[in-house]
Amino acid sequence: MGQCPSAPRRRKPPPPPPSPAAAPPPPRLLLSSASSACAEEAPAEGVDHTADLPEELLALVFSLLGSGDRKRCSLVCRRWLAAEAASRLRLALDARAPLLSPAALPRLLDRFPAVSKLALKCDRRAESVGDAALALVAARLGPGLRRLKLRALRAVTDDGIAALAARAAGLRKLSVGSCAFGAKGIEAVLRSCASLEELSIKRLRGLADSEPLAVSGPRLQSLSLKELYNGQCFASLITHSPNLKTLKIIRCSGDWDPVLQAVPREALLTELHLEKLQVSDRGVAALCGLEVLYLAKVPEVTDVGLAAVAARSPRLRKLHVDGWKANRIGDRGLTAVAHKCASLQELVLIGVNLTSASIELIAANCPTLERLALCGSDTFGDAEMACVAAKCAALRKLCIKACPVSDVGMDKLAEGCPRLVKVKVKKCRGVTSECAERLRASRHGALSVNFDTPGGAGELQDARSVDESGALDNAGSDVLPEDLDDRIGGPDISSGSSGRPSRWKARMGSLISRSLSVSMFRMRPSGACYTSHES
Repeated sequence: MGQCPSAPRRRKPPPPPPSPAAAPPPPRLLLSSASSACAEEAPAEGVDHTADLPEELLALVFSLLGSGDRKRCSLVCRRWLAAEAASRLRLALDARAPLLSPAALPRLLDRFPAVSKLALKCDRRAESVGDAALALVAARLGPGLRRLKLRALRAVTDDGIAALAARAAGLRKLSVGSCAFGAKGIEAVLRSCASLEELSIKRLRGLADSEPLAVSGPRLQSLSLKELYNGQCFASLITHSPNLKTLKIIRCSGDWDPVLQAVPREALLTELHLEKLQVSDRGVAALCGLEVLYLAKVPEVTDVGLAAVAARSPRLRKLHVDGWKANRIGDRGLTAVAHKCASLQELVLIGVNLTSASIELIAANCPTLERLALCGSDTFGDAEMACVAAKCAALRKLCIKACPVSDVGMDKLAEGCPRLVKVKVKKCRGVTSECAERLRASRHGALSVNFDTPGGAGELQDARSVDESGALDNAGSDVLPEDLDDRIGGPDISSGSSGRPSRWKARMGSLISRSLSVSMFRMRPSGACYTSHES
């Protein structure tokens, strides 16, 4: 009030922009010499960092990848495709005739010139490749082939196998199954491939009228005969192969006592597998120097045969016996094993009725016993379990299945077996989950307890004892398999009328929805060949 209005305020015009010549240089960051050098040498985007790698180093990197990663890497560029193919040592092909045509197979084999392990597998209901395909394989991969696996190649004859063996003189391992050729093809392989070390023959259909082989394997170390009719034609391989160490005869027809009796005393045979075979005490008692012995479902072998082979095999380390509920092997044979085989490390008994009398002798005379499995024994109860806990000080793994033990016997393990790292209890009706919990807590989490009720109600296992402590991983390479009784062929005590175990039925409800959803996204192309990489 009473004041004059102020005059309008003048604004100063903005200063003109400086000329380019007078503009000050932008501030420079003070960088060290190393940082400036890295900044100058930084590659631009899209540069191939593997361009300077030699082919040998790139192939070495591919050899360390898994099968899926190798296939994905081969799709990156042409160079990687060629390097991956050139470094692949293992190849598996679908051997159906429409897929491996004479026009496609040569190009496929030329892509993998370094393959030394080849598998040709065909579906049993489809038409397989024949002798012409084996001739192409022999021409391109024969000199470098070391391992060969043939499955369900019913169109291949003895001549085709002989032609392949003539070009693959360095073959060391051969596995054939469900093929139609006969003993002449195997004889041609033995004559041409002097370096053959492993031979596996399964369901060879051309052996019905075959004559006995008149050739042996000078370097043959492992022979496996499975589900053969007239398998005795390979007797010369068993009796005249000086370096044979492992022999497996499984579900083969005929009498095998004469073949085993003909094995010379100076033979190097140390591992023997006999399963569902016509063999008696005479054949088993003729063997000596064994270190691993599997007797599965051979009811004619009794305590007498087991005692005889134990007396002649003092270095026996592993003994697996599936008595098939025949009660032909018991305390008498196991007592002989305890007296003669002080180096026993693994003992698996299925359907064998033993008592504490033989267990005490085994524990006292076999101080290195580390793995013990008892399945389907009607006489193994709390007293026998207490004997194991008190006497087996070196025991590390214990498996009890379908035996009449209870909490009273299992509680004894908490006080004994100081080196025990894993306990598996299956289908033992007298053992409760509370006992399994007490057993796990007694070792402060260092003991893995796998507990299974007869109805499949639950399973208890301390994950910390398996993952963090590493007790199971570091226990050694000779680990008792989880499905050991199933592999040997032990009877499933809890199976119903349909033959399927009750645990399988209990778990199907939780798995069926996941299985259906996964199968929708895992549909495999029907006409594609499949390959595998070198492990």
